[in-house]
Amino acid sequence: MLSLRSKARAVAGVVPKRRYGVGADVAYIALTTAGWLAGNLLGILGCVVAMFIVISHGHVDTFFLHLDNLASRYNAADLGRRATFEHQLVQVFAVVLRLTLAVRGPVFVSRLRRTLREGQGA
Repeated sequence: MLSLRSKARAVAGVVPKRRYGVGADVAYIALTTAGWLAGNLLGILGCVVAMFIVISHGHVDTFFLHLDNLASRYNAADLGRRATFEHQLVQVFAVVLRLTLAVRGPVFVSRLRRTLREGQGA
């Protein structure tokens, strides 16, 4: 049986929001953010693969020759040079990740806020 308030909302065309609580919102924010971060990380790693493809002019044999050259030089290097290379690689990756998150972050946050405000998230 509908209450008087529910009948009035139905006549006015107002659809009540379905809100499941703060826990559902927190879970939605956590899962959405984790998926967004994973997508950004995979995109950055894909850019590294694309760089090797561009260097090899799209030829598969040349692509794997470049990777083999990089791997053989890494294996032949002493521990100090390996550590320097790994440090530089991590630093470049961190800078690119920060830039990507800074550029894409505001759009993600505004979309997340809009979704939660409209009650579509959880």
